[in-house]
Amino acid sequence: MQTNISRETLYELVWTTPVKTLAAQHEISDVAFAKTCKQHNIPLPPRGHWAKLEAGKKVYRQPLPERALGMPRDVAFGASKWNYYGSAPRNLIELELTPPQPFVETLGEVRAKLAKRVKKVTVSRDLSLAHPVIRKLLEADIPRREKYLASTYRSLYDAPFFDSPFEQRRLRALNALFLCLEKNDARVASSGKNPKEFCARVGLSDVSISIDDPKAERSSWYGGSDIAKAASNPLVVNINRAANVEELQTTWHDKSDDRVETHLTDIAVNVLVAGEHTCRERENSCYQWLLKYKADIIERANREREEAEKAARERRIKEEKARVDRLLSEAKALREAEEIRAYVASVRKLNKNSVDPVPEDELRNWALWALDQADRIDPVRSRRFLIDR
Repeated sequence: MQTNISRETLYELVWTTPVKTLAAQHEISDVAFAKTCKQHNIPLPPRGHWAKLEAGKKVYRQPLPERALGMPRDVAFGASKWNYYGSAPRNLIELELTPPQPFVETLGEVRAKLAKRVKKVTVSRDLSLAHPVIRKLLEADIPRREKYLASTYRSLYDAPFFDSPFEQRRLRALNALFLCLEKNDARVASSGKNPKEFCARVGLSDVSISIDDPKAERSSWYGGSDIAKAASNPLVVNINRAANVEELQTTWHDKSDDRVETHLTDIAVNVLVAGEHTCRERENSCYQWLLKYKADIIERANREREEAEKAARERRIKEEKARVDRLLSEAKALREAEEIRAYVASVRKLNKNSVDPVPEDELRNWALWALDQADRIDPVRSRRFLIDR
């Protein structure tokens, strides 16, 4: 089960209760618990802390650092990595959901603070000091280049991806941006070589990053002009392409007198702000999701209750009808039993006054059999009318 605890509450807990105890309460290992605290920048007591505390010695409590950009204000234990919002609390119906509290700083104030902190981004002349993501792309190009240069018939399908002046310029811009982001606690990753496959993780929030020719078609990397594409071709930078936020700039274009490289510092700041914005949006979206989920649970419970009540009513009606039908059947059986007895009495009377009567033994045997049948179907004699009431 998932439980959410505010950073401040968790900070107080870890400094008043041993981690092993807290971890057991959340049904995870103490290593996993400590790792979660570290991820959320919550300091833990050092070794010997509890022994000193028990001995009555003075201990130093490390203050709680500021929440990192892109990190949620609540710490989730037991959340599923496959579920965007984690899982709903088991007692959601009983919980009174309240909207998230406003953040202390607006995104504008976050941006202003970052603008002072982030140092100016400069683009190097070459890629000798490349970010690991860029270095991996360049290293993958080495065997392609060797094969291409050694071939007597050079096919563009075998050509290196990043040798053109344009691609070198693009990688240098990406490299400078990535190095800056890493210095500011963001982690850059790529799922491939295409420009749309780069992202920066700010806290626990992913921000997509693309630097490319605005007219480039990337469904297939290969193209006859790519290997000699000039560095003067325009570049466009996009972050969180689908985002539309007033406080957030997401696109920068090359201009004749203003290249995107001069805006890399501002781009880095906006990437970090975008990560914080995504984190805040997720918190609000989670609240809205819980509201809807709770309403759905209540609606489903009401519907199930109404369906159960309807089924119970229909069952009672059916049972009552069956009882009435049985009652009518028993009344009919009683009439038939009385008719048989009356018939036997009439036969005996008529036989006594008959010119050629049936012998008494035969008549008696028949009458006994007929009266037995009357008793058998008589619901009063058999007491069937009292069964299943």
